[in-house]
Amino acid sequence: MSRCCREDLAMSVTEARTSLPVILGSSSKFRAKILKSHNVEFTTLKPDIDEKAVAGRADANGPSQVCLAVAKAKADALVAQVQGQHVLVVTCDQVVAWEGGVREKPENEEMCREYLRSYANAPAETHSAVVVTNTKTGKQVHGVDVAQQYFAPIPTPVINGLISKGDVMHCCGGFMIDDPLLEPYLLKREGDEDSIIGMPMRLLMRLLKEAET
Repeated sequence: MSRCCREDLAMSVTEARTSLPVILGSSSKFRAKILKSHNVEFTTLKPDIDEKAVAGRADANGPSQVCLAVAKAKADALVAQVQGQHVLVVTCDQVVAWEGGVREKPENEEMCREYLRSYANAPAETHSAVVVTNTKTGKQVHGVDVAQQYFAPIPTPVINGLISKGDVMHCCGGFMIDDPLLEPYLLKREGDEDSIIGMPMRLLMRLLKEAET
């Protein structure tokens, strides 16, 4: 992200300070890290839903609708849990589109290897959905941010090292752009880094502001 873009994002974060407490409906340490890096105050609560079942019902509608359906289902589950509290519930979901298919977290190491090898042939396109629900007013707003990451061929020893570390097994599409092992093989990026990681801050800040008005 360029210096100008970082300054614009910092300004939008300042402008979007909320009067209601924020609950992040996610167990992702990567999303939490991004929020903390932007000094967003929040607590976490994990929604209990069958993500695969929800995603399967929405699959025919494309990657953006898949992740949005899951994020909305998470929101419904959490709103029921915090009934009586006046908060802003933030729920997210992400899928990776590649060559017409939708990729979620790899089911095993071999699938992760296949994913990582394939990105030399075509970019990974991330679809990141954010849903913000104001439990005081009942207002709910949402959006999906799309970004692309291009890769150089990733050597087999690097792929094995990434899988051994373990984090890529918990990421949609089986990659982490902020892993030092992977950084030398990152090429052109279309979109923001935080969007590819799964927490598009520009979108989140806009939705937080909209949810409170």
